[in-house]
Amino acid sequence: MLIYFFKPSIIFVIPIIFFIFIKQSYSNEFDNVSACAGVVMGEGATELRDLQNEENFNAAFELGIKAFYGEGLSKQRSEEDIVIAENIIASNVDKIYMQPEWTAEVYEEVIRCYRILGLKVLEKSNLIKKNINMINQYINKYKSRLKRMINAR
Repeated sequence: MLIYFFKPSIIFVIPIIFFIFIKQSYSNEFDNVSACAGVVMGEGATELRDLQNEENFNAAFELGIKAFYGEGLSKQRSEEDIVIAENIIASNVDKIYMQPEWTAEVYEEVIRCYRILGLKVLEKSNLIKKNINMINQYINKYKSRLKRMINAR
């Protein structure tokens, strides 16, 4: 009799637990892409600051933003998820940009993130193409702001 009581409860609880883990995995993937976008954008900002290499800065920034929006637009996101992801990007840009000396670990992280973002852009290429006008508006707006901050040093 006790087993009969728990069966309906378990059947009800399993979908809830499944939904919680799926939602968390969507957020984790978005957070991971955001983290790598920040790392790559930070590396591009460092290139602009130290070597006046605007071409590498532009390429890094565009890769980061396209991967971020490709993943961000692929699922319904809460306002909180978006704010957290944007904060993750900013934090990782600062983390890389403010490195006093680059170690092998920093280089490995930058290379790993370039690979992850490149694959993400390929994976989400149709979604990115579909939203390219909106994405390009953000690229132009935020790239200009970041360049201005770097050049104001």
